[in-house]
Amino acid sequence: MTTLTVGEGRYAGLTEAALQRAADDAAAAGGGTVVVPAGVYLMRNALRLPSGVRVVGRPGAVLKKVPSVQSRIPDFLGYGHYEVTVEEPDKFPVGTGVHVLDDKAFGFYTTVATVVGRDGDRLFLDRMLNHDYHVRQNARVVSVFPLVEASGAAGSAVEDLVLDGSADEETFTLNGCRGGGVFLIRSARVALRGLEVRNYRGDGVSFQQCTDVLISRCHVHHNTGHGLHPGSGSVRYVLEDCRVRDNGADGIYYCLRTTHSVCRRNEIAANGRSGISVGERDTDHLIAENRIEGHPAGAVVFRGPVRTGGERTVVRGNRIGPGGAASRGAQVAVAEGLRDVYVLDNVFSDEAGPALSVGPRCRGVVFAGNRVGDREQAARDVTGAGEAVTLACPAAVPAVGPGGCPPQGARHLNVATLPPWDEATMWPGGG
Repeated sequence: MTTLTVGEGRYAGLTEAALQRAADDAAAAGGGTVVVPAGVYLMRNALRLPSGVRVVGRPGAVLKKVPSVQSRIPDFLGYGHYEVTVEEPDKFPVGTGVHVLDDKAFGFYTTVATVVGRDGDRLFLDRMLNHDYHVRQNARVVSVFPLVEASGAAGSAVEDLVLDGSADEETFTLNGCRGGGVFLIRSARVALRGLEVRNYRGDGVSFQQCTDVLISRCHVHHNTGHGLHPGSGSVRYVLEDCRVRDNGADGIYYCLRTTHSVCRRNEIAANGRSGISVGERDTDHLIAENRIEGHPAGAVVFRGPVRTGGERTVVRGNRIGPGGAASRGAQVAVAEGLRDVYVLDNVFSDEAGPALSVGPRCRGVVFAGNRVGDREQAARDVTGAGEAVTLACPAAVPAVGPGGCPPQGARHLNVATLPPWDEATMWPGGG
């Protein structure tokens, strides 16, 4: 496997272009490692991570976003096209990362792409438009993008880099379905280790429609959105030994139909909403041995689903609370209609208010073996639909987490069979 060092030969320069050339050459050679020496690399586009490439930073290596520019779109643009027209094309040289949207496009309906050509006021993109965009809906192009992106990558890693989103200078927030400080989509066996992701106008790390993602030893802080955002059907992921602090929204936001994960030994503190938010069709998660404190909306919050959500989730062995001066409600909150939630062997602070709240029509909620301050738990630590709560330790707990995922557990992502789960060999550089 080849090893290439940025700053040497054709990889000279402190820009995303030098990083990308090295990553692409490593991929063309059959895979390998790209070493990023100390320096501040000014990013006018994402570093797009190819399959089989491991990008490793040296102390002092910082990828810093250049603040965005934007321009109105004067034409009606159509879904599936690779072209946009802009009023100020000179703002977007070839190679610029751009975000295309209008006021009716949200989530996955916006487009993030790279400018690959220009003809007058027309910019040509490397990815098709995900939606129709109309001038009457304030259609526009903005130069925002993730700092590191993996799209369709497999067996890749990024390690020991500082990613700075320049939030104080940036004027636009990128939605988490299309980006973040790091953004992974439709990718498998990708590892993020030892990253500092800070000051991004949006989520710190977002991954969508992915299998077998590892986020380890990362410091994700002072981003305006969520700290970590697993979403859109992602399965079998590990979030471990990270510090997720002082982000504007939730510390960790389980989005839509993410399953079979483990979140362990993380410090999750002082984020703007809840510490961990579990939502629609998010099942089979293990949340264990974390320190979760200082959240106004609660430490672990199970959101109310349309039909199902948060089932077969085990919250075990965590240190939870206090919630901080602005906290409201219980530290663990289970919304109406949920079932099979296990809150076991945690230590709650003895602040005022319940440790657990349970909404109506819940079934199979277990609250057992916990401590509140210096005493064993009591019935008074539960509020709401107490009849749904069992206060005795269960005879068995469901096999949740990545190891409990069946081989066909990612068919919704068009993955017929997942490889056997083995943390020691799953990712480049080991588990």
